[in-house]
Amino acid sequence: MQDHNLPTSRARGWFDRLLHRLGEWLFAAEEDARATARGWEVRRGPRGSRTYRDPRWDTVHACASCGGHGIQPSDGTACPGCAGTGVVRRAPATAVPVADGCEGARS
Repeated sequence: MQDHNLPTSRARGWFDRLLHRLGEWLFAAEEDARATARGWEVRRGPRGSRTYRDPRWDTVHACASCGGHGIQPSDGTACPGCAGTGVVRRAPATAVPVADGCEGARS
């Protein structure tokens, strides 16, 4: 006879382990390998969730000359520092090679 009054934490722990294993089975083989090959960060979260992040986003910053607005505050013309976009990109220290021959960390 089964005891249906299991502690909640024990039941939740079993379910979390099941979701973790399911997530490993679904993602690890293909998606995680593809993201890792591109130099992306793969973060494993609760219940088997995944977050993929391209570290090239660390190279994008607001332009210091115009404060990210894209125009010169003095005369309203396009900012020469960012060519009117409001953002500048700084090249990373190293570029990550990708299987398709391109470098993954180049902007």
